[in-house]
Amino acid sequence: MKTRVEEVGPCKKNLHIELPAERVAEELDKSYTQLNETVTVPGFRPGHAPRWLMEGRFGDEVGDETRDTLMNEALQEAIKEHELNPVGEPVFEEDVELVPGEPLAFSVTLEVYPDFEIDGYKGIELEKPPAVASEEEIDQEIEAVRRRFAEMKEVAEGTPQEDDLVNCDVRLTEGDEVYRDITDHDIVVGRHVLIGLNPEETIELLTGLTVGESAERTITLPENMPDEEKRGSEMTLELKLKGIRRPELPELTDEWAEEIGLDSVEELRDEVREGIERRKEQQASSQLEDQLMDKLAEAVDFELPEDVVKNMAKRQLARQRLQLLYRGVSNEEIEGQTETMQKKSHEDAERAAKLFFILEKVAEEERVFVTEDEVNARIEAMAARENRSAAQVRRDLEREGELSDLRASMRDEKLRSFLLEHAVITETEADQEAPTAESDEAEPGE
Repeated sequence: MKTRVEEVGPCKKNLHIELPAERVAEELDKSYTQLNETVTVPGFRPGHAPRWLMEGRFGDEVGDETRDTLMNEALQEAIKEHELNPVGEPVFEEDVELVPGEPLAFSVTLEVYPDFEIDGYKGIELEKPPAVASEEEIDQEIEAVRRRFAEMKEVAEGTPQEDDLVNCDVRLTEGDEVYRDITDHDIVVGRHVLIGLNPEETIELLTGLTVGESAERTITLPENMPDEEKRGSEMTLELKLKGIRRPELPELTDEWAEEIGLDSVEELRDEVREGIERRKEQQASSQLEDQLMDKLAEAVDFELPEDVVKNMAKRQLARQRLQLLYRGVSNEEIEGQTETMQKKSHEDAERAAKLFFILEKVAEEERVFVTEDEVNARIEAMAARENRSAAQVRRDLEREGELSDLRASMRDEKLRSFLLEHAVITETEADQEAPTAESDEAEPGE
């Protein structure tokens, strides 16, 4: 077999392969022998039909199958001979014809792992935010717990306050035409936003009314509403306040703590503190990994396989389009964002591909791998969580082709743990800034 490697782009090779006529003839003989033993030809016992008759009836099919077998076998031999490390799918030359008695010559284009060296992945300096709960955060969390146990009390007089649940009739009109007419629409003051108004305008409108009173506002329908024809339309919002229910929070006492399954307020504070610190620890771990990946990506530059990046960017762009469509964004708006989305998808794909190859290189250098015992232990843990047998879980993973994905995921976890263990981690100062609540938009009719 003759082979020649040609460099045709970043991480891209063109393999020129030629198989001798003798090997082609040998493979054809094998194919016809196997076929002769499995097919029935009228007038002949199995395995005894003459070759000329088999060629006349099955020549095209046998030729194509033999050609494909030879090309795939030869590609694997050439990859091994030239010590190539392919990534992605090879692209075979089209319209290759197998001619009995002649050599089989063809070319294959394939992308390979980038060739680069990396050092300095041990001792990377990282900053970890402390997983400490402030007293203010504990107070806010306890307040949220009390709100979950609050009783809603009817308020007959006065105006609504933030966190009140108000019941309204809402009407949207465009000129003389009623666009929407919704009765008994519930709104939480300070959390929900009326269509066409911002959070402050919604609070101002609701807290300026008493039960039985009405108010009007001229609004412009938002550009992201599902009804595309009405986007940007000017309408009149009419709102009548019909009822107010105010949350009455339980008093923070040991007696109430006992009602929710704890011994005291102090124990409640301890439970809340532990929960906050668990969340912060998880967030800190995630931030450490993000920093680690950023530092690794900055540590070395090398050319990437272009087709691999293009395919990753294409898949990411398709996912972004689906997410936008699901959120009600029109095709026209998406098309208007396509150029920006394509650029972002390509940048993200480049980074993801770069990190993949860097991590592969580190795993190779440090001989990080997952043993079969470790895979079995993970499968047993999965089985215990799902109340199934390990054998059932393994069969499902094998049937769905996910066993190799599990191994890859476990090796990735192991590799990231290795890099973090060898990093220099400094704990930063505690950030006492408390989180702020977000508002939910509540469109009439939702």
